[in-house]
Amino acid sequence: MTPYQRIKNQILRRLAQGKATFWQLVNYQDSHLVDFLEAIKELLKEGLIKYEKPFFYLSSSYAGLPYEDPGCLFCNSFSKSKFWQELLERFKELTKDRPLPTSDYDQGFIRPIDTVRRVAFIYERGDLERTEVFILGDDDLLSLAMALTKLPKRVVVVEIDERINEFIRKKTKEIGYEALEVYNYNVIDSLPSHLERSFDVFFTDPVETEKGLKLFVSRCISSLKGKGSVGYMGFTHREASLRKWRDFEKFLIDSGFVITDILRDFTTYPEAENQWEDFYRTYRIMQEFDLELPDVDWYKSCLLRFEVVKGPYLLPIDKPKDLEELYFDDEAWATPLPSYLEKKEGR
Repeated sequence: MTPYQRIKNQILRRLAQGKATFWQLVNYQDSHLVDFLEAIKELLKEGLIKYEKPFFYLSSSYAGLPYEDPGCLFCNSFSKSKFWQELLERFKELTKDRPLPTSDYDQGFIRPIDTVRRVAFIYERGDLERTEVFILGDDDLLSLAMALTKLPKRVVVVEIDERINEFIRKKTKEIGYEALEVYNYNVIDSLPSHLERSFDVFFTDPVETEKGLKLFVSRCISSLKGKGSVGYMGFTHREASLRKWRDFEKFLIDSGFVITDILRDFTTYPEAENQWEDFYRTYRIMQEFDLELPDVDWYKSCLLRFEVVKGPYLLPIDKPKDLEELYFDDEAWATPLPSYLEKKEGR
């Protein structure tokens, strides 16, 4: 998707609600004034909108979804929109029998409302409608929340856990969304060639070791079409120091991206629902200090958005030599030891 097309989509869906002035429309798109005005001129030239001072309006019916305001995604999510309220309830019902996390893949899922809030934020930025979306790892079942909107042109999930893959395939049939593909995939391997340079948007929740982080995101970068494409990811302050953040931000910039948004602690991992009490047995933090199990939901993740302005470029990276190096470094204090490593260490 080109930056202009994103802006034009944002303008059209707002005008599907009714006429608006230039100054009103500014608040419903993400670009600077130069590109915003150019997008307006293109829409006028294409005959999709008309202008009768001071109002712009659609010249014909709009085939897409009129703008659905999700409200403040921090304080009062979905209070303004029955569309988002109903989607959240459908997502909860659809995923109530989801697979539980396994320590073998460093899994854990966020609250259902946070998954839908992620989708809503992607929608707000103009990155959901008629886009091709690539998801690396989907224990949060983001793909199903996207499918419920029926807005993306295509969603592709690559995931190592076959339980999750089968669950997504089954639920996709229930939804009746035919544009969702699921592939079994190990991030250690190169991305299949038919998925390279094919997507407008990617989303991933990478492992946060220095080598694993860059490996996950590099695989995702290789999936993007080019300038104007967008990446989203979850990234924590629980297992990533500011030094690691700085190093990773430089990696993104050198890869051709600009970081547009960082939403601090946007998502929460619920202790009770994840049922991962046994994971704590092998957490490094529990070995460093005599602690009880948590009495609150303490593990939170930020949401990052970054957009390609050049390239993107696939930088050389130092790849993990094995799964242990993929999952563990000196900051991975809340990462469970996989069962195969427990056996190796004789625990």
